[in-house]
Amino acid sequence: MKCKNIEMNFKTLASKTNSLKEHFHSGYEIIFITEGQSMFTINDTAYTYSKNSLLFLNNLEKHRMDLITTPYSRYMIIIDSDYLDNAIKDPILLSIFKNRRNGSKNEFNIKNNDIGFINKTLYDLNIIYSKKNHYWQIEFTSILCNLIIFLYRKYKEQFPLSHINKKEQRMLDIQYFIDENFKKDITLDSLSTDFFISKYYLAHSFKNVTGFTIKQYILLKRISFAKIQLYYTDDSITDIAMESGFNSQSNFIRIFSKKEGITPLQFRKYYRENIESS
Repeated sequence: MKCKNIEMNFKTLASKTNSLKEHFHSGYEIIFITEGQSMFTINDTAYTYSKNSLLFLNNLEKHRMDLITTPYSRYMIIIDSDYLDNAIKDPILLSIFKNRRNGSKNEFNIKNNDIGFINKTLYDLNIIYSKKNHYWQIEFTSILCNLIIFLYRKYKEQFPLSHINKKEQRMLDIQYFIDENFKKDITLDSLSTDFFISKYYLAHSFKNVTGFTIKQYILLKRISFAKIQLYYTDDSITDIAMESGFNSQSNFIRIFSKKEGITPLQFRKYYRENIESS
């Protein structure tokens, strides 16, 4: 989670004791498994991933990883969500991170013909990251964007959004509005009024396009932002509560504890002492 812009590594884990407890990252996460098998529990749902699985996780998704077979090898990239959003600026390509509509998964199962290209691209990215020559972040991001475009051309049907109609675009506009304004007092009723949409239609359509309810998405954005502040800053719990969009410290602690199973202070202490990359 020590990511402000980009973090990357390649690891081989030899023992099942290397499984990872539930954790989160402050950015988007990409994992490509080159050997072995693991089970990821993502927001309380378990998925089994094997060699040649390419995973995409967003910063709203808590997850844990349990090894099934070893040795287990994988590439891992974490990239700041705002940084990549600004680099790509296309909702279809970004949908592999941002949208979880019905039937969409976190995984691409890479075909044999494409494995060489994926491996070579990730190897090159890891070299760029390790050397960190001048303008490496621009080079890294450019190659990563090319990889995502390659996936869209080869695996279009696996993107949560493969095309966008007017209704979907309107929901994406609202999702973007929430991304920019989640710290403010936003509700289903206020969004319905601001965007001149029936709140019943809005509730149904937003869930269908994004995979989240309006209330759930706002709350996840606030909790995610609060986690980042808890980890990276020494701000008080009261200040973080207000900055994250909660109306009081007590409400923040209650909701955070219910959602995460620990208090904000316990979260800060645990992650600062135990955080590691997945």
